[in-house]
Amino acid sequence: MKPILSGRCICGDVTYQCESEPKFSIVCQCRQCQRITGTGHSPQFVVESGKTTVSGNVQTYAMTSDQGNDVISAFCGKCGNPIYKTTSMMPDVMAFHAATLDDPSLFKPEVLVHSNSAQPWDYIDPELKRAE
Repeated sequence: MKPILSGRCICGDVTYQCESEPKFSIVCQCRQCQRITGTGHSPQFVVESGKTTVSGNVQTYAMTSDQGNDVISAFCGKCGNPIYKTTSMMPDVMAFHAATLDDPSLFKPEVLVHSNSAQPWDYIDPELKRAE
């Protein structure tokens, strides 16, 4: 079956294929996402982990979210590019960073989350639905 979505890190060592449509998509402005991406927010799409394959040298970093959930950030072990995150809050899904898509124009943000942590210089479309 041809993947619906595919992507990779900047060096190409880590690749992924998703065989299902995203369950939902977000733009997250939490401080963890800011630090992981090095910018003011992280556009992400969420897919079923059972229908997703990741290949390559993936390294992980474990942390705790502001809500107390376990979060694993996965990145390329060669180039360090952030690829996806998992959380104990939703153990059957993976949240991929939209910029890693082979065709990032496929990403369609649905909701902005954690805007209470927004940086004043990080402009997000005011028409995007807010979760908070």
